[in-house]
Parts: sequence; C-alpha cells; structure tokens
Amino acid sequence: MRARAVFGPDSARGHTPYPADGDFRTETPLPRRATVPVPSRLFGVGLGLLLTAHLCLLGFRQISDVDTWWHLKQGELFVTTGSLPAQDPFAFTTGGHEWIKYSWAADVLFSLVFKAFGLPGLVLLRLALFLIVSLALYRVFRGCGLHPTAAVLLLVVASMALGFRFMLRPEMLGLFLLIATVVILLRLRDSSPRAAYALLPTQIAWTNVHASFVFGLGLPGLVLLANLLPRGRFAPGWGQLRLDGLHLRHLAIAVACLPLACLVNPQGVSVLLFPFRQNRMTRLTEFIEWKPVWSLVKLDPVWWVVLIVLGLVLLAFAVTAILLAVRERRMDPVGLAIVLSMGTYAAFRNRAVASFVLTILPFLALALVRVAAGLRERAGEGASERLARIGGLACAIVLTASIAVQIASAPRGQYGLGVRRDRFPEAAMAFLERNHLDGRVFNTYMLGGYLIWRRWPSNQAFIDGRYDGILFDEALLEDYLQTYWSPSALDRITSTYAVEILVLSANPNYLLPYIGKHPEWARVYWDPDAEIFVRRGGSHAALIAKGEYSLTRSSSDLSYLVAYRRDPALRARALGELRRAVAENPENGTAWLGLAQEYWAQGPAAAAQRLDALTHVARVEAGTPVVGRVYAEQADALLQLGRLAEAKVAAQQARRLDGQQLLPYWVLALVAEGQGEWREARDRFLELQTRLDPSDERQRLVRSRLDAAERRLRGGPGTPD
Repeated sequence: MRARAVFGPDSARGHTPYPADGDFRTETPLPRRATVPVPSRLFGVGLGLLLTAHLCLLGFRQISDVDTWWHLKQGELFVTTGSLPAQDPFAFTTGGHEWIKYSWAADVLFSLVFKAFGLPGLVLLRLALFLIVSLALYRVFRGCGLHPTAAVLLLVVASMALGFRFMLRPEMLGLFLLIATVVILLRLRDSSPRAAYALLPTQIAWTNVHASFVFGLGLPGLVLLANLLPRGRFAPGWGQLRLDGLHLRHLAIAVACLPLACLVNPQGVSVLLFPFRQNRMTRLTEFIEWKPVWSLVKLDPVWWVVLIVLGLVLLAFAVTAILLAVRERRMDPVGLAIVLSMGTYAAFRNRAVASFVLTILPFLALALVRVAAGLRERAGEGASERLARIGGLACAIVLTASIAVQIASAPRGQYGLGVRRDRFPEAAMAFLERNHLDGRVFNTYMLGGYLIWRRWPSNQAFIDGRYDGILFDEALLEDYLQTYWSPSALDRITSTYAVEILVLSANPNYLLPYIGKHPEWARVYWDPDAEIFVRRGGSHAALIAKGEYSLTRSSSDLSYLVAYRRDPALRARALGELRRAVAENPENGTAWLGLAQEYWAQGPAAAAQRLDALTHVARVEAGTPVVGRVYAEQADALLQLGRLAEAKVAAQQARRLDGQQLLPYWVLALVAEGQGEWREARDRFLELQTRLDPSDERQRLVRSRLDAAERRLRGGPGTPD
C-alpha cells in the first residue's frame, strides 16, 4: 500500500522529492480498519477520555494570576475611551514615560469577554484555548507520522510545560499563534507556495497581543536559512521543511515582509523594540518568571516539574539527533537552532519554557519517527506491535497518575469558574473603599494589578506587573527592592511621592520586616492576605484612634499572643483586636485561630466561645491541611461541653485527615470512657500509649487511665489515679 505524506499528498500540489536528499518524508502506512480489534478501539477511547480529563484538570482552573487584573483594566480603558491613551493613568510613577501597549488587542478581547460573560467566560476562554492548542499539537504529531500512543506521551510532556504558563494573560494567545506558525511552516512543502504568506496575518495578530512575537520572526527565518545549507549534510525538519525553488522564493518574500508586518500596530517601532529593551533589565530576575529554571526548585518543589520536562525534552532531542547523525550522516539544522536559541533562552528565562517545548516537540516527533522506522527495519513488525502495546499501557499509567496527583494535590479553590480568593486581597480592597482611603498607595509589587482593578481611579499604585512595559527604570525598581531592608528607603519614596497609605502583602517573604515598629505608620487592617498601614499625624488620625492594630498582626505564628496573658489589660486589648479583625473580615482564618487559642487558654469556661471560633476556622480553611488540626480541637471543645457524640464524630474526622495527631485519640478514649464503653476506652488508651514516646511525661496520665479502664473491665472500681 502506498504510504501517505506527513501533511498531505506528496504529488497533489506539484511536490517533487529531492533526489540529493533522499526521501525524507516521514510516512506511515494507513491501517486497515477491519484489522483493528474492538478491544483496541475501546482502549483508544479510554485513552482519549483520560487525556481529556488530564487536559481539563490543567486548563479548567480558577483565576489565580496577578497580571490578569491589570490586563482587564487596561482593556476596559481602551474599550470605554475608544482609544489607546499616550500616558498611563493607573500608577503615579509612570508620568512622562512612554506607555508601550504591547498587548492591547488581547486586553480588549479579555475586557469584551468579561463584559459579556463575566469571570466564568474568561475561565472558559482559557480552557478552550488550552484544548485547541493541545489538539493542534496532537494533530501535528500525528501528521509527522508518530504513533498515537507516542503522540499522547509527547502531548502529556507538552501539557505539563504549558500548564505552568497558560494563565489568563495575553501569553496564552501568543502560544496559540506560536503553534499556528509551526503548523504553517510544517505544511508549507505540501501546500501552495503562496501559503507562506499566511505567516504575515499571523504575525500581525501576534505583534498586537504579546511580546513573544519575536519567535514568529525567528522560526521562518531559521527555515529559510536551513534551506540554503548544503543538502548532503543537512535536512531541515528531516526533509519536511526542505523546499523547492518556488516555495523557497515565496518563503523568502514572506520572511522579508515579517518585520514590516510587525510594524502594523498602533505604536510602530516601539513595539518591535520592546522585547529587546525588556530583556536588558537585569533586575527583572528578582521576579520568579524571569529567573533561570534551575533556581526555581529552591523556592518550591513544584518547579521540579518544569525542570524535569525541560531536561527530558533536551535529552530526548540530543539522543535522537545523535542516533540519526550516526546512521544517516546528516542533521536537522532547524531543530538544532531552536534548541541552541530558544532552549538556551528558556533555561535562563523560565517563562519561555512553554514556548520552547511547544516549538521543539514537532521536530523531536519527526526525529522519533525516523528512529522508529530504523528500529522497525531491524526488529520487524512484531516488535513494533509489542512496543505499541507497551506504549499504550505507559500512556494509561502516566495519564492516570497525573489525574490522581492533580486531584490529590489541588489547592483549595483551584478548579472552577471563579477566582482563587486566597490569592487576592479582596477584603483589604473593601476596607479601603469602606473607609474612603483614596489617593496614592505604596504597594507590594504582586498586589498592584488587583489594586488597579478594584480601586482605580480612587487609588493609584506605586508599582505593578506592567512595570517592564512602561518604566524601564531600574533605579525605581532598585529603590522598591531596598524598602524590604531599609526603612529610610521607604521614607524616601513615601515622602517624595506624598504617599499616606501602604497596602502590603501579608506573605512573610514580602511583608516589610520592620513595618510593625515603624513610628510613622499605623496598622489599621490585616488578614492572611494583606496589611494596610496609614501615616500617623495625617488625615487618617480618626481611623487610627478608632481601629489601630497595635498588638495583633497577620503572622500565622500565634505564639506572640502568649506574652499578653501576663497582663490582663493587654490581653483584653489583644482579644478586642482579634474580634474586630473577624468583624471586618469574617474570612480572616488567622484571627479566628487566634481567638480559639486564647479561649482555650481560658479553660473550660470559654469552651463554647472556642468552639464557635473553631467552627469559623473550619469553614474558612475547608480543604486546606490545617483543617485536620481544627477538627481535633473542635472535638476537644465538644468534649469539654459534654457533647460526647459530636466530639466522637469530630475526632474521627480529624484522625482521617491527619492520623499523626495525638489529640483525636485522647478525645476518642475519653468519649468511650464517658459513655461507659470500657473495652473501647482501653483499646484507645493502648493505641495512644504506643504512639507516645516512652519518655513523654504524658505516659503517666495515659497509663493511669488505661489501668482504670482495665479495672472496670474486670468488674472493679474504675476511678483513674
């Protein structure tokens, strides 16, 4: 049977193979449907369902990216004014600076989708684009001649890289246009020569949505240059990108016109130069997405996934390229150039890993097909079929494991059509609005976008994620970074810009360590997400007098409250601040935990108040690791209140969520003792005894209770010693 070409018939459009190159069209025989057994088809359907579930879990996530908000606000401004204003109005540090609106078209799209369908519409837009890009990539792999199971495995690798960057920001449109460019180039040989001009509208759209459009300039240029190399040693795309004279002339014209296409934007050459100006800013490496990929694993183990994906892709490409170079004495200059250029850039700028993986995997697929063809010649069809079955099983295992891990490790509120509330200071913004705290704000970088979205024009931000698109001012960024260790740097900035409000992240890594003791600033709001300070002696004196938090703060380590117990007046004030904190924000889980801790210190008389506080914590922290401890403490409070049945249920829940805790076992033993179930009480005390270290001072108390339970079982008195 005649084999089919990679992206279409090899002669229908006038294509003639190159005798000097050999036939490098990666082709696979068409299977006869009648010979495919039903179990194989069912397995394929099951594999498809697993793949769909895997992709949906990666793409169907609530909004969690801090940059989403300023893109939405910019789009809203562009739509409502019907123009692209020359000056940025959102931050007070951007006056007089050129505003490069490199993503204006994407911002407008996001704004229109939000206006029509709200936040759920934006989430679904991202999911749809993620699935479209994934489907397009799978079709590219299959078009390269790759076996379906191998195509699925490569797609899983690609999706893991895409999942880290496919956020609700213009970059996802850039990734869509990147795969579109790759498809145009790979189909060009078997298409009309004029198909090369499809690169131009793609590039125009790309230039107006994201700065990654530079990849759209480089990839066609690489293909053009590769076709000018000697044919004996070089096979662009392993022959798939080897073009005849007519195709090459049209591609050369298209490549020459690409820079002109990039100028089709409202700001002309400024947008064209923007990516290069952006990458010159060395201080950008202070932010995660600009760091080298190997440095991320020190910040969070989850980044091992990105590093492993990048390493696997590079290793697989290197191995296949070496095997083919030895066997066929030629190489793919396009794939090698992508590895050396985009791969190197991705290693030093982790934000480019997804773009690199998306670009290189089709070339890896072409190489794998040639390697597989050589193996099939040596091992025969039987070995190929066995390898295909093993590959199918591997796909099922990998996809099942991925789905299980994603579900098990998903943070609270990760999936859905809304917003990850624990990522954004909604309650802090409401406090600003409620108390009319208008004006300029010095803010933590990561909170700037949300501040703009929720509070502009009432508040202007100091800095936000648009910094590298407007200021290009490394001195200002240096001043901002110095505020983390220098009170004088904060004083200099706030006095220079007449700032009287600070909105700071409550994350210990970003909260100014000295701010709680700074004499010029009073804390008037805090929760686990943000803290708000206002300047003393200014227009906010009444707010400070009414609601300053001088004793409590957002720290998750509540041990500092213990010191206040020595002074009844201080303790009363601290409790008052905690009560005010939960009144201002009922979702303030840290304040509820503080109240629960202090009510516990008061003893059984405050058990009802402690239980109420813990009930609020359980609601707020549902789905988080802390909830197991909360259930254990609820069980203890219920036991103190004599509600034995409820205490038993809460203790059992705590044990299911966190089996390492001792408190649930103690509560269950005392509940059994209180209900006269002495056999169960004995078993619980025995279990608790084995869990305690022999030197633990609590061993004596447990032994006393255990002896009492055993005496009752023998019919004697059961009062513990």
